[in-house]
Amino acid sequence: MKMLKTRSAVSMVTRTLTLTLTLALAGCGIGRVPAPPSVFDLGLDARPAPALPARAPIALTFQASPALSDTGMIWRVGDSAAPKAYATYRWASAPSELVRQRITDRLSRQGPVLADRVNLQTPQLQVSLSQFEQVFSEDGQTSQGRILLQAVLVNGRLVVDQTRILVQAPAPTQDAAGGVAALRQATDEAADQLAQWLATTMAPATMKPATTTPATMTSATKAGG
Repeated sequence: MKMLKTRSAVSMVTRTLTLTLTLALAGCGIGRVPAPPSVFDLGLDARPAPALPARAPIALTFQASPALSDTGMIWRVGDSAAPKAYATYRWASAPSELVRQRITDRLSRQGPVLADRVNLQTPQLQVSLSQFEQVFSEDGQTSQGRILLQAVLVNGRLVVDQTRILVQAPAPTQDAAGGVAALRQATDEAADQLAQWLATTMAPATMKPATTTPATMTSATKAGG
């Protein structure tokens, strides 16, 4: 009988100590407010524009993959199919909005960029953002900011031309801040490549309407794949 009481007392002491330790550990976080995430954007548009001729007004439509409609900063290792997001770093706006605004700003240096078509005679530039992320090497020693755009130029109801623009810029440091710097450089370069393509595609000799391809993003994307 005395042994049973002893075991019961030991068990009670053990449970009491366990509960006390659990509460003590939990209490370490009580009252603490987690630090807000660091927020980044693409910075000022200070890069010199390419020397290109003036361009006629265009209407810009922009779309992005669903993952780029959130403010998370995406990174991955190599060609991994498992993208991740930084826990304590965010974009000020969704990448889809940041890239759309930067493209609008840089293209407007050659001519007006409209949100909507004034009429069917206004050429329409359809841009799709597929990738906007920091990609690390397998050993984690280097990384790049990678952006992938697909663009289709429509005149009237017909497709004039299309292009695929992939730009990768090296990150100066292997962290979120380095990824931001690399993606800023890559985005500006991609926008300038788009402007150069438009300068060639919208030249008077090449702006005759196509006669066979319907102007839909779906068919254009398939053709560009």
